[in-house]
Amino acid sequence: MQFNNITSLARIIILDGIRRHALLGLLLLSLFSEIMGLFFMDFISHDVGRASSDFLFSIMWLAGLLFLFFHAVQVISWDEERGVIYSILSRPLSRASYVIGVFSGLSVLLILLHAVLGIVALSTLIWIQSMLDPTYFQTLSLPHFLLSWCGLVIAQLVVLSVVMLFSGLVRGGFPVLLLSVAYYAICTALPTVRESFYQNAATTDTNGVAALLLQILTAFFPDLTDLDYKNSVLIETLTTSYSNIAAHFLITSFYCVIMIACACFAYNRRDLQ
Repeated sequence: MQFNNITSLARIIILDGIRRHALLGLLLLSLFSEIMGLFFMDFISHDVGRASSDFLFSIMWLAGLLFLFFHAVQVISWDEERGVIYSILSRPLSRASYVIGVFSGLSVLLILLHAVLGIVALSTLIWIQSMLDPTYFQTLSLPHFLLSWCGLVIAQLVVLSVVMLFSGLVRGGFPVLLLSVAYYAICTALPTVRESFYQNAATTDTNGVAALLLQILTAFFPDLTDLDYKNSVLIETLTTSYSNIAAHFLITSFYCVIMIACACFAYNRRDLQ
């Protein structure tokens, strides 16, 4: 019974996202940005494949963030005056079912967005490769492209799970947006801080408490760059072992499950009215 309720709510979230043209608007914006960017490829004298691949993955990354920080936050967050259909439908559901249903629906929308953009990006790379001399675009690996695509999707699903948790802790769309942006900024900046700290530790005496603090922060703010494999799209052999890749995917997936479990606990502790 709970599974049917979860799937029903997830389907409503998906249909509502399509009705609001959340996907269509982002797709049109992304396609327009890709077309405009292709006009500047003629100014690149060498390594056109690398520049094209990085540009297309950057467009997918940006489209996913716009979906998370604007559409997903507005769907998930709760306002005092907001009387949307989800508040009505949440009454016969358990709090955990509501959290899982909303997260599942938004996850499907995010995956659909990246699926379309991924197909367009791969088709564009194949087209560019066919137009150029092999000297400028030697290798295009489909398995590595799929790996990079999966890493991008899972990294943004982690952000979505954290947005779900913040929506259970605070009320209102704008506070949830601020917390989500701050979380993503810390996840992005923390690896640079950690690398700089360890470089200084090799030459100077450093405080052990600071090193311990960085390790603890890593547990709360994961390094999402571990899932960034876009540099492998244009090479035949991966520089990272498959065991490390599998470990990164498993750890990130486990972190996502923990965030959803914490979101369920947060929703059980609050009043949805």
